[in-house]
Amino acid sequence: MFRVSYPLRFAHCDPAGIAFYPRCLELCDAAVEDWTPAVLGDDRRAMHMGRGLGLPTVDLAATFSAPSKLGDLLDFAVRLTRVGRSSIDLEVTVSCSGEARFAIRLTQVLIDLASGKSRSWPPEYRQRLEMECQ
Repeated sequence: MFRVSYPLRFAHCDPAGIAFYPRCLELCDAAVEDWTPAVLGDDRRAMHMGRGLGLPTVDLAATFSAPSKLGDLLDFAVRLTRVGRSSIDLEVTVSCSGEARFAIRLTQVLIDLASGKSRSWPPEYRQRLEMECQ
């Protein structure tokens, strides 16, 4: 399981200093973006610019269990739960000092950026994903 922590900044909050839910999703996306090179071996820049591949989110569900406030240090855990022909399912759980704050479940699909169509995982990506999913 991949782990990373980010502080909840003013830019992530509403005027009352409570995390604004679209920013929570943005932080989860940052955690998934940091997960990508750790698991696939290529960061998003290498995927997009070098290989012409994208990894858009096609399905997303979120559960919020407690509010997060300005200054909280949020701990993100990214777990791969399924590898498909061209897709993956991920679960991102977020906590602060051991208290659950929110979680998302998402599906991403590997696409060819030129055509916009899904494509099978390259063998080196599939191998790494299958190792991570065990």
